[in-house]
Amino acid sequence: MNSYHIRGLILVLLLLLSGFFSASETALMALSKIRIRHMLEEKIDKAELIHYLTERPGKLLSSILIGNNAVNIGASALATSIAIDYYGNEGVAIATAIMTVLVLIFAEITPKSIAAKKAERVSLSIIRPLSLIITLLNPIVIVFTYITSAILKIFGVRLDVEKPFITEDELKTIVNVSHEEGVLEVDEKQMIHNVFGFGDMSIRDVMVQRTDITAFEINTPYHEIITDFKEEQFSRYPIYDDSIDNIVGILYMKDLFFAEGVDGEFHIKNYMRKPYYTFEFKKIREVFKEMKKNRNHIAVVLDEYGGTAGIVTMEDMLEEIVGEIQDEYDENEFEIEIINDNEFIVEGSIKLSMVNDLLNLKLESEEFDSIGGFIIGELGRLPKAGEILKVHGLTFKIEKLDRNRVKRIRILKNYEKG
Repeated sequence: MNSYHIRGLILVLLLLLSGFFSASETALMALSKIRIRHMLEEKIDKAELIHYLTERPGKLLSSILIGNNAVNIGASALATSIAIDYYGNEGVAIATAIMTVLVLIFAEITPKSIAAKKAERVSLSIIRPLSLIITLLNPIVIVFTYITSAILKIFGVRLDVEKPFITEDELKTIVNVSHEEGVLEVDEKQMIHNVFGFGDMSIRDVMVQRTDITAFEINTPYHEIITDFKEEQFSRYPIYDDSIDNIVGILYMKDLFFAEGVDGEFHIKNYMRKPYYTFEFKKIREVFKEMKKNRNHIAVVLDEYGGTAGIVTMEDMLEEIVGEIQDEYDENEFEIEIINDNEFIVEGSIKLSMVNDLLNLKLESEEFDSIGGFIIGELGRLPKAGEILKVHGLTFKIEKLDRNRVKRIRILKNYEKG
């Protein structure tokens, strides 16, 4: 075997090593932390070694790049030497052209394409020899890392700042893709998205507004309470003194029903419990934790002046995650009725954000939270029954008013602009 054959075999070996490094880089970088965690839980052989190396990306990439560049330079030098022996000075250009094609096809495109499609299988195949190479190259890697860190420090780049394992937006994308691939049902996807939104919402977003509170004055007689209970079927009622801004207690109807001697002299204050107060701008997650810890099922929500802004229950907050919770006393009241793809009927009290999410709209208002308030804001006044508002490519028709409140609205998409 002459020197040309030996150099040719070494050249092939170097190209194979280059392909090895390229495939290693692509395969290991293509493995997500979630996938590696799953491999560890399944106790797949070599998964721990993959986890160890991928947790040190700086050392891993530096070793691969040093090794890859070393074999590429060696292959180019060897190919140039062979070409010069055959073609003289013109061999340099010939070697450059041939090596460019060979490196691209056999050391870059092909191995990286295979590694990208079969990342886990390739990673398991290469991880042990790669680990040995990284150990051998470690002294060189340390030197290059020190030099690189010094240069980056000059430019103000910090390497010790770690990004989160996965961001909220990335998680939402995973959920959306899982739904599109048929892994998650629509309601499961919506529930997960609701969990993300739960932490950002304030109590004012979910509370029962002051105008919708059903409460008893502290001197309300027993028979009137029972009459109202038969109609409303609420299990708890706020009790106020003089005005709704002065809620002094919460009446649990079970306390009233299980009490003895109610038929005699009756006074609400003998049965009501101490109210739990919170503020409208507190985050839902904070209030939920507090109410759960203190075993409160209902809270009085105060505004910045100490007046009553509304009330909120544990059920109200849970419904933001799981959707509407119906019990045996709830009527089947609608919030959004879908007539067809372009026509809907909604209640005026429904949140603007909910209308946007369910109907894929982008309505905004700095002053109002509800769709009814949005219409009042657009008109600058209370609308009349039957009045039509055309704005943002939509037609809003006021179907029903209740005193000074918008009760029901018909929404039509894509009206023709005249």
